[in-house]
Formats: sequence, structure tokens, C-alpha cells
Amino acid sequence: MNPKLHGRLTQVFLVANSLFWLPWGFINLVWPRSWAGDVIPNMDVYVLSSAVARTEVRAMYGGLQMAVGVFALLGAFRPRYRDAALVLFVLALTGLSLCRFGGMVAEGESSFLTFTTNIPPGRYNQVGLAMYELPNMVFAWVLLVLRPRGDRSVIDAEEVAALRAENERLRTQLTVREPDSA
Repeated sequence: MNPKLHGRLTQVFLVANSLFWLPWGFINLVWPRSWAGDVIPNMDVYVLSSAVARTEVRAMYGGLQMAVGVFALLGAFRPRYRDAALVLFVLALTGLSLCRFGGMVAEGESSFLTFTTNIPPGRYNQVGLAMYELPNMVFAWVLLVLRPRGDRSVIDAEEVAALRAENERLRTQLTVREPDSA
């Protein structure tokens, strides 16, 4: 794939995902009952009657998801982090998709994908897999597999040369000082 096109598509993918992860993380941080159906009807995933459960939602679905969203933006606008952010999404979305599908199989679900913007009762997993995780996982894998690869030996040699120059610069700053005579 053309490196410029790939870079732009990856940026769009990361920005779009940050627009999902950041707001949803913030909602969960300030309103943990979002997982009890208070924000999205029929998304009553957890019973959040204890402070422990609400704090867990704030941490895992609030803090962690906002951190993932910030990393997506970092990858979108800082090219040196772009591949790392893309790999994070490949791994995270693959884990979410496979484990959600495996969980539905283990629980004896009869359907696995539900394409709708209105979550039917008891179908949160099917909607999440169909509408977000699976398509984004496929797109992330396509971006990863088709990423431009360039000549890594040239890049590695340049990196080594830069590190050696930095090492020499630091060595010249370290001067041997004679001990103070008291």
C-alpha cells in the first residue's frame, strides 16, 4: 500500500477509535451506572449496587478506556507512535472479538451477531461484536498487514548511528573530576 495513503487511513482509524474510547471512558468515569442500562437502554450488563463495583467500572471502563483513547490520538498525530497504537488496537480488538465470541459459545447463545443501533434485551454482546469489535478488528488487521515496510536495515543503521552520536555527546559531558582536597 502507498505509504501516504496507509498513514492517512491509519490516522483516520485511530482518530475514529479515539472518538469512541475517550467519550465512553469519560461517561463511565463520571457515570458508572452506564453499564446498568442508565445511558443506553437494555445495556444492563452489571448490577452496580456496591461502591466496589462502581469504582471498578470507573477504573477499567473509565480510566483505562480514556488512556486507550489518548494513545490512539498520540498514534494518529505522532508518526513515531503510529505503529504501536495500531498494534495495540489489533491486539485489543482481536482479544475482545475472540473472547466475546468464545463467551457467547460457552454460554450457549444461539446467535452471535446483531446489527442494530437499538440493543434488544439480552443482546449486548451480539451488538458489540457486530457493530464495533469485529469490523474494527478486521480493519485494524488489514492496516497492519498492508503497512509499508521499507528497508529496515537502512533505518536500523541510521538509528544505531544516532545512538552512537548521542552516546559520544554524553561521554564528552562526563569529565573526570579530581577529588576535592580537604
